[in-house]
Amino acid sequence: MRYTEPDCPSTPCRGSSSPSWRLILPLSLLLLASLACGGFQVRVTPTVTPPPTQTPEPEQAPTEALPTPAAPQEAQATATVTPTIEAAATQQTPTGLAVGGTAKINAAGGLNVREQASRSAKQVGKLNSGVVVTLIGGPAEADGYTWWQVDNGSGLKGWVAAGTASDPWLLPQEAPASGTGGGGRLVNRPIELGDRVQVTTQGNQVLTLREGAGLGGTAVARVIKGTEFIVRGGPVRENEMLWWQLEGEKVNGWAAEGQGEDRWLTPVEP
Repeated sequence: MRYTEPDCPSTPCRGSSSPSWRLILPLSLLLLASLACGGFQVRVTPTVTPPPTQTPEPEQAPTEALPTPAAPQEAQATATVTPTIEAAATQQTPTGLAVGGTAKINAAGGLNVREQASRSAKQVGKLNSGVVVTLIGGPAEADGYTWWQVDNGSGLKGWVAAGTASDPWLLPQEAPASGTGGGGRLVNRPIELGDRVQVTTQGNQVLTLREGAGLGGTAVARVIKGTEFIVRGGPVRENEMLWWQLEGEKVNGWAAEGQGEDRWLTPVEP
């Protein structure tokens, strides 16, 4: 008996184990699509790297602006300060002050009175502006000032600074006019014991009173023109001058009558 192989239809025969037709058909379709598009190329999608995430810096607290320090100003001229106590400075002695004369306090805030001629000396009182005092000692130089010992006539005695020539704290009182001291008149005659005499120096010259007669005696005071005394002793001739012992209201001592043509003491008569 001859075996005749059956004809297989267009559909693959069952039981066929070859997958050729299953693979050929999709590959053919892919080849045709590639030819139609101008070629088969593998497209690479670029990878986009996201920008790095920035971590925001912490916000700083606002700093308050500090004020610009002012530029130092140039030192101005030393201002005049009305003293209630003595200021430290090198000063020039006001003119017209002398022992035996009077002076008026000219410091608006008052003037301290001390035991000694020194800013460090104990304060014993204070003189108000306008008070008139008698100069009973001085001058003395200390702490850059000229000091005078004063008496207010009410029990207060001590030393005060005189201030400066431009800002005097002591103002000299005007002396009586020549020839009218104490209501009397000056007479040109020799001095006698018991006479009332007046200092008649020239200009702003002062007369020195000493403990004894002669230039070797210790000076105790310097008195201004117009000061009056009573003659209690003398005369004594020393250093080619006549010396007289004088008694004043606040100070006593020996003084020369004059020298040559200069007469420093002149008698006063009613």
